[in-house]
Amino acid sequence: MENTGRRKSSTGTSTPKKTTEWLIGRKIKIRTASNEEIQGRIYTYDRMTNSIALECSPSSTQHTTRKGLGFRIIKISHIKEVLSNEEMNNNDTTHYLPINYVQVERLSQRELNGVKHMRQRVAKMGVGVTKEAQDIFDALSKTLPCRWSNDTIVVLDEVLIQAPYGIENCKANASSAASLARVKKVLEGERRRLEKSKK
Repeated sequence: MENTGRRKSSTGTSTPKKTTEWLIGRKIKIRTASNEEIQGRIYTYDRMTNSIALECSPSSTQHTTRKGLGFRIIKISHIKEVLSNEEMNNNDTTHYLPINYVQVERLSQRELNGVKHMRQRVAKMGVGVTKEAQDIFDALSKTLPCRWSNDTIVVLDEVLIQAPYGIENCKANASSAASLARVKKVLEGERRRLEKSKK
């Protein structure tokens, strides 16, 4: 779609490729290299990646809001065939909202926060433990800081709860007697609550 030659559409007509501005707003239907048929309106063309952004929202005539818009980014080299190519009306491009400046720093921070949140979630998932063990961990972690060490629940970094995770399975150093008593009390209450929820 760059400045090299002409491209034939499915109708047999040739289109000059002097610029890419004529592409914006056109409704096209394409078949990809994986034989997927995609229909939509060309939103923009990116020379750097040689890709088009295709708006595939159910209603391609209303562009007054971004809510509900769906886009597909497709490499030009992945397009096997152009099945249809409709010219836009004179006022079509005026319906498009301007593309705002993308704050890369904010996106990077959102990515970091997302990765951190996911790692925290993964850290709270026991590996090779029973559903009951995970339920106990989840219940305890609502009120006390917990983590897994293999199949052992570590609470407050002081108290160990080993399978089958009863109050008699709680262990701690003598210096952590107060924490041990607190964990036992919370564990007893949570186990009682979980037992009731099963009935």
